[in-house]
Amino acid sequence: MKGMRGRFLGKLKSISSITSLTQSLVFQDNAAFNQYFETPILANDPKNEEIIGNNNMLVSKKTENHSLLVEFEEKCPPGGNDSVIFYTTSLRGIRKTYEDCNTIRFLLGSFRVLYDERDVSMHLEFREELWRTLGGRVIPPRLFIKGRLIGGVDEVVGLHEEGKLEELLCGIPKSPASGPCKGCGGMRFVLCQTCNGSRKVVLEEADEDGDTSLPISCVECNENGLVKCPVCF
Repeated sequence: MKGMRGRFLGKLKSISSITSLTQSLVFQDNAAFNQYFETPILANDPKNEEIIGNNNMLVSKKTENHSLLVEFEEKCPPGGNDSVIFYTTSLRGIRKTYEDCNTIRFLLGSFRVLYDERDVSMHLEFREELWRTLGGRVIPPRLFIKGRLIGGVDEVVGLHEEGKLEELLCGIPKSPASGPCKGCGGMRFVLCQTCNGSRKVVLEEADEDGDTSLPISCVECNENGLVKCPVCF
């Protein structure tokens, strides 16, 4: 009996020592964990202060961007909830309108943000979109940011001079392109390959009278015989 009791007490001591060793390792690991993750934040390290400062600045800019956007009228064109939509025209009949469009385009390009340019003179659907969004016949240019109407050239240039345009564009993805589109040269449209811009195609099958040269309207292109550039869009 004494031998069995001795062996039992020996096992208890072994278990107790293992438990103590495990607890010691856990405490050491917790101390190492706290030292690794907490100490760099609490330490007076210039690198950490710079990171924290940049993060705070980013949050501050996003907050300012949101509060500034709220001041503008909520008018959202199709697909414009989280993007920049720019309605423009490439017609040079009215010189001031054409130059105003170029002014806003230049400002957007200087910030290198990704924006969707919709030329109302190239695509009738874009003009109807603009009129429906603003509830009347409006002349370009018109700029929308995240579903808010920023305005025409006077409003956009004024915001840029006040330094607010950059804040409004905060959070907009940067444009990966470093120049005009290689597919369309920046026009956003290309000639329809189905009808070659004529807006007419010839039926391959004969009609009831056996005439195989009856042309019909092309369904692939718009009213100008153009299709959206597959690279830009």
